[in-house]
Amino acid sequence: MAVFALCAAGLNAAPLQYGFPFAPLASASPAERAGAFLLARERLLDVAISYEGTPYRLGGTTRRGMDCSGFVYRSFQEALGVAVPRTSESMFLWSERIALELIQPGDLVFFRTTGTARITHVGIYTGGGSFIHSASQGRVTGVIFSNLSEPYWARTYAGAGRALPRVDPAYLGYEAESGAGANAGRRFFFGARR
Repeated sequence: MAVFALCAAGLNAAPLQYGFPFAPLASASPAERAGAFLLARERLLDVAISYEGTPYRLGGTTRRGMDCSGFVYRSFQEALGVAVPRTSESMFLWSERIALELIQPGDLVFFRTTGTARITHVGIYTGGGSFIHSASQGRVTGVIFSNLSEPYWARTYAGAGRALPRVDPAYLGYEAESGAGANAGRRFFFGARR
């Protein structure tokens, strides 16, 4: 019985605590851990933002075109050197469920866009209610920014998931600028959802 409880508890933890090149050591101080996870989130966002304007392509994972889960997959691979699940549904099942009030930049946002119970869309939260994703329909397609308050996204929102551990709010509360090439200067917010 105790073994089952430990295993079940592990399923609710952020999956990428130590599985990437600059992850903190298990013996790291809280400040060192926060710094490593904050750096990981910043790298993820820089890479994701660098894909802005990439066209949508079903099944794609390159700058020639990518779908929503291919965009998230490639962002994690390029930024952190890790392979995450490849579909929106599998990312949803893999990530730690979190309440919208606890979301931080670099967390994942999931949507049910087809009217079914299946998760069919994923994006990366960038702060201030915004997220970046690869949209297949709408006025603009491809890798774009959208906001969770937009009627379509608010209606289809299914939940948030955490792949990287939560960064203690004592280490948050600032704005950072992306240093990613043509997207340098794009702001993302580390702190409470605005």
